[in-house]
Amino acid sequence: MLKFDLRVMSVIEQIAPVVTHRLRKKILYPNLSSAPIILDEDEKGIHFGLYDDNKLIAITSLFLEGSHAQFRKFATDTDFQHQGYGSQLLRYIIDFARQEGVHTLWCNARITAIPFYQKHHFSMVGSPFKRGSIEYIKMEKEIQHH
Repeated sequence: MLKFDLRVMSVIEQIAPVVTHRLRKKILYPNLSSAPIILDEDEKGIHFGLYDDNKLIAITSLFLEGSHAQFRKFATDTDFQHQGYGSQLLRYIIDFARQEGVHTLWCNARITAIPFYQKHHFSMVGSPFKRGSIEYIKMEKEIQHH
């Protein structure tokens, strides 16, 4: 039996910050006002969207800080979670950060997302902390340069 990868039509591109807002709200803050959706530093970030069949599936925002970079507001549309799209986007930003000379990539991960980041060789740093009702932990990955 032939097996086809249906994600071959997905494409990742840089997008404007405003394009991230709908998924940020829908996935990360469905019950809150728009306040946490917009970051003061959005204009300084590099924003990425993964599209499949012209539909925005996953987003994240990357902030370069010399040899370190933080990604924030990583979200995959609920209808498309656990299908590899988030992993595809994460691998892309790891490669992008590598090309930009980043040595350490990190995020403040929701506690519920720890297994996802561990699968991609991120390590927990420090202790969990809360922002509002959401519990996070810093996770980071040392990027190897070939």
